Amino acid sequence: MLVNLSLEEAQNQILQHSHPLDAEYIPIMSALGRVSAAEINAPVDLPGRDQSAVDGYALCGLADKYQLIGAGKPGEVPQAMLQPGQAFAVSTGGNLPDGTLAVIPHEKTELQDDYLFPREKVKPGNNIKQAGEDFPRGSLLINRGSIVGAAEISLLAAFGITNIEVYRQPRLAVLCLSENIISWTSNPEPGQMRDSNGPLLGSLVVRDGGIPVACSTAATDAIALKTTAARLLEQADILIITGGTYADGENEACSLMKDLGAEVLYWDVAVQPGSHTGFSICNSRQIFAISGNPAACAVGYHLFVAPALKAVQGLDPGLKRIRATCSNGFSKKAGSRRFVRGQLIWTEAGWQVTVLPGQKPSMIRSLLQCNALIDIPAGNPPIDAGKEVSVIVIETFKI
Repeated sequence: MLVNLSLEEAQNQILQHSHPLDAEYIPIMSALGRVSAAEINAPVDLPGRDQSAVDGYALCGLADKYQLIGAGKPGEVPQAMLQPGQAFAVSTGGNLPDGTLAVIPHEKTELQDDYLFPREKVKPGNNIKQAGEDFPRGSLLINRGSIVGAAEISLLAAFGITNIEVYRQPRLAVLCLSENIISWTSNPEPGQMRDSNGPLLGSLVVRDGGIPVACSTAATDAIALKTTAARLLEQADILIITGGTYADGENEACSLMKDLGAEVLYWDVAVQPGSHTGFSICNSRQIFAISGNPAACAVGYHLFVAPALKAVQGLDPGLKRIRATCSNGFSKKAGSRRFVRGQLIWTEAGWQVTVLPGQKPSMIRSLLQCNALIDIPAGNPPIDAGKEVSVIVIETFKI
């Protein structure tokens, strides 16, 4: 077991044991937000043949006037081939007859009897959506490892693709080891507290594409605790243990991992809050131990669990970093590397991050409106307002 690792060393250990889950086929209308497990290429041209980009007339050749020989209906494939000096009425998206040189809009023409007179210069190719112009046959539609959005679903539907192969969503369970923590649905007795970490982690897991399957508080004795943890592992791909991570000598969370037969890969990471954290593998399932303090629990999730969740879904697990100006500063000197909860916004002057109130690990307040972690190096002096800092983005941003 490795001890006292840097953040990057711990993340490397995690990612060495984070491999994409099995793939499954699902209907495209159930695929929003899922991750494609295979490359998808265009089976045919889109559009399948030349189409009109406007309501107007298909023209053949360059002339001062054109004889109108017919009109197309939506979805109809014109059978006649245009000859020089002939025109054919078409609608937007309608298929063009063979021999079409250009399409001219209705409003750019004059019609007298069966002859059409252009009121603008006819340019070859004008207003024609060529076969395969959107996507030619064989071109890449969706890459493996890409998130399926509304546009991707629309694209698949346009090709008649009804199902898509995606990575299975990871299942995650939470076990709280603090004996004074009870379910958030219960009324606490003196000295007890409602569990807020379970709902927090469950919500973050859903946001990051996983499925929360169970959340349990500590059992009354070691045997029952081991039984509970083993049951949760049977249901989940990932188990998060909160609380019980610090004690003189052997701590409860690490002991439980070993009792389950897990291989503990590391313990303690040089970060604040939540340095007493660990990671283990049990029968190919991942077990994380993170702090029971709410703010430290959230930081631990973003730094350790979230990258693993991305990796097992076939996504890039890297943390997204930017530089931002700290609007209000941070008055404390950093002993060890510290992650301060902040709110990141875009301004006319660039990215700006504000240190949120309530930075104690035990407080929930700093999680409200939090969408970024300010990464403060060990030994760093207090941060003055207006200074540029390194920020980890923990919400979805279009950067």
